[in-house]
Amino acid sequence: MTKWKKFLAVSCSHGHLADPRACKAAIDFKARWKPDITLHLGDLFDMAALRGGALKSPDSADRATSISDDFSVGIKFLLEYAPNVLCLGNHDWRLWELAKSPNAVVSYCCNQAIGQLNDACREIKCVTKPYDIEKGWVELGPGLAGHGFMFNEQAVRDHVELTKKPTIIGHLHRVDRAAGRSFGAPLGWSIGALANFNEMHYARRNRSVARWSQGIAWGEFNDKNIHVYVLTPNQDGTWRFPL
Repeated sequence: MTKWKKFLAVSCSHGHLADPRACKAAIDFKARWKPDITLHLGDLFDMAALRGGALKSPDSADRATSISDDFSVGIKFLLEYAPNVLCLGNHDWRLWELAKSPNAVVSYCCNQAIGQLNDACREIKCVTKPYDIEKGWVELGPGLAGHGFMFNEQAVRDHVELTKKPTIIGHLHRVDRAAGRSFGAPLGWSIGALANFNEMHYARRNRSVARWSQGIAWGEFNDKNIHVYVLTPNQDGTWRFPL
């Protein structure tokens, strides 16, 4: 059996919509925990202006959202948090989807952003994983970590049943845990987000927002076992570290 290794994981900081206190908590906790591997599980950026509806409708409020501000805040957090792996999320992946857009302005913007993200990742020696249901995962001993692909009330369980392994995801913006209906009942965890939910106006009419929570995942793994914990903020928005 290999020795135990420590990990830290966050997800869904959403660029300019990130909560500065939550991002600082992740950076501070990393300094205390000193993980062997640090992960960002995607949606580093928000990219609301590249949403299909925003591109099509001249009246969409998202169309006026600054891509430059969103991208620069996301890159700043990436450099400060310095993950070993960035699993691209569905919001990040808009850049790749539109990199070959027939709209030359959109295509140029996306390709420039991808190039700058690749430069930043090289600077901190961070590997990127595509937003791909088969290739978008990081192995943590017997478990997997990735952004997540399904979005429903049973999404944590559904991801575990897809992988048949202990599975850590972001994507859902909620802290959750569920066992898969598979032999051995492998566990899955949804680790919350680092975003400021009050600023995510495009989602404020959805009932699911009531379940949203910030979170930072941490734990240990070896070749046969994985233990996962999720730190959440106090009711007043401050963070109390367990270590």
